[in-house]
Amino acid sequence: MSSGEQRSSSESPLKDTLYRFLWVTMFASEIGVYMQPVGASWLITSLVPSPFVVALLQVVASLSIFLLALPAGALSDIVDRRKLFLITQYFSLAVAAILSILTLGGFTTSSILLVFSFLLGLGFAMSLPVSIVVQTELVPKHKAMAAMTLFSVAIYIGLGVGPLLGGLVVAAAGPWAVFMLNALSFVGIIVFLHRWHKPSDQKLLPPEHVIGAIRTGLRYMHHSLHVRALFVRDFALTICGSALISLLPLLARNEAGSNSILFGILVGAFGIGGMIGGLIIVPRIKMVSIEKRVTIATVVFAVSMAVLSFQHDAITLFVGVFAVGTSLVVTNSSLNFVAYNSVSSWVRTRVVSVHQLVYWGGVAMGSIMWGIVAETWGIPIALLAASIGLAIGLITSTRYKLESHSDVDMSPSLHWTMPNIMIDIDDHKEGPALVEIEFHIDPARSQEFESAMHDVRSLRLRDGAINWGLFHDVENPSRYVEMFVSESWNEHLRQHERITKADLAIEQHAISFHIGKDSPRISHLIGENVSKGKRK
Repeated sequence: MSSGEQRSSSESPLKDTLYRFLWVTMFASEIGVYMQPVGASWLITSLVPSPFVVALLQVVASLSIFLLALPAGALSDIVDRRKLFLITQYFSLAVAAILSILTLGGFTTSSILLVFSFLLGLGFAMSLPVSIVVQTELVPKHKAMAAMTLFSVAIYIGLGVGPLLGGLVVAAAGPWAVFMLNALSFVGIIVFLHRWHKPSDQKLLPPEHVIGAIRTGLRYMHHSLHVRALFVRDFALTICGSALISLLPLLARNEAGSNSILFGILVGAFGIGGMIGGLIIVPRIKMVSIEKRVTIATVVFAVSMAVLSFQHDAITLFVGVFAVGTSLVVTNSSLNFVAYNSVSSWVRTRVVSVHQLVYWGGVAMGSIMWGIVAETWGIPIALLAASIGLAIGLITSTRYKLESHSDVDMSPSLHWTMPNIMIDIDDHKEGPALVEIEFHIDPARSQEFESAMHDVRSLRLRDGAINWGLFHDVENPSRYVEMFVSESWNEHLRQHERITKADLAIEQHAISFHIGKDSPRISHLIGENVSKGKRK
């Protein structure tokens, strides 16, 4: 990094006018998002005082993330993100406003409230991966980590302030007013998106289909060790870390012997911890590796839960929850940054969306699991077991390490040359495409070459190949042929755009074993539908 970049990276992204505008509007929106459940929960208990229906409200609000996380990521990778973000904000504004009007008129039933909560969840699920990626497009790459940390800070402030304001508004005017304020909280983002003129990407190829984009995204994640490591760490953190958050209301009521006032204070402590962690701690540990940040924060999280398992006085609860909020903003901002920075731009939102899916899936599963443990053996045992589980989960770091890849160039290399097409290819674009690359290798170095081609295999399959093989000529020991198949000709052409400058180094290492006079010979073949000719 140059000295200019070092000075720039030390500056807050909030000094960038566009980012500051977006952050303020997203901060207001987060407050509205966390006010909404207060109004909905209060209203549902007055409509149908059934524990099952109240729990169902939480289920439908989170179900949309599981249904739409991956499609939302795929869609935002193949369409204009600004327009998609804008549509989701208009949709959420309309749903919240209509629910407010229905509630004010006395027309809202439990079924209507559940349906509209699900629709708001859909808007949230569609906008979440886009919002994470869009904010990083407004600042230089070396400020991306700081931008994501500030985004986490906005969430934690919203978590601390939103429920408090929601309770006050419900008491003063009723749930309808909370729903209307939530609707108005989307206006700022809408204004920003109308004023932001994002440069359009010039693409020569037609956009991917959503189903195909999902398949390609999953294939990329499966063959990317860094992405798999991220998902493993997501789950290891949330499956046990969810215990305190899910049991906090019961901890405040049953163990501390207090009322809703203490619970509100503890929620505020969680938000304050996140805010201080994001604004003060994270900027001061920017030279610490991502792996060490997450490890230290996880240890703080585990120790805090262990202390809270047997100390229940108000001061200890406040300090413990504050520490958890601080550690979570460090881990969440670090994990989000890995999801953003360790992958190619063409698949970035898909990876971010699945990262969110795994993260919140772990929270949901962990909440259920620790709820059962607490009901069976008590809250202190559940918190102690969860803290031990967090510590044990750090074992995953021995194999699945988190890396920021800040020094890895993930920009497209565009070094593959286009073939000289001599046939009419328009009728074959939907058929599979086969690429053959012929190498001549010194037989004495065969094992070294095969080891190098193992890394090539990973990047071919990651970037879109559905099959890959390396073949050794039985009659000529020096001759190897690499073969890989893409779903279609267009999909192969997309591989030309997907290979990065970091991948180029892997390719060049494998090619360095070639001893032929000319470069390795490359052949492109496309599938023929012979059954069509037979029918004629």
